[in-house]
Amino acid sequence: MFTKLLFTALVVAGVYALYRVRSRTGPQLATPDNPADNRFGRMVSYGFVGVLMMISAIAYYFHWQSQQQVVSVRVFDSGSGNLTTYQVYRHSLEGRNLRTVDGRTVRLGTGERLEVLDNE
Repeated sequence: MFTKLLFTALVVAGVYALYRVRSRTGPQLATPDNPADNRFGRMVSYGFVGVLMMISAIAYYFHWQSQQQVVSVRVFDSGSGNLTTYQVYRHSLEGRNLRTVDGRTVRLGTGERLEVLDNE
């Protein structure tokens, strides 16, 4: 998720740099009669970028918060019928592997079934 935000910031910086270079080398346009109009347009564009960055930060925070949630994972062994329950962070569930809160790594076999329960 951090890489997505970093990539977005790099794209915005690249577009801004391209705009700055083109505005220096391009044909000179007539300046507006009222410089306050130009200032208002800048304020609106900076405000829009600020709102977008704030929304991105809030969305990232909520995603991070949900990934830090502790969930219960029940593993059923179909061969022996054993049931084992683990406490796991949501972000550490990766396919057939999981890492428990206390640091143990569990790899599930093909004959085992996984059930995730929210701790609410």
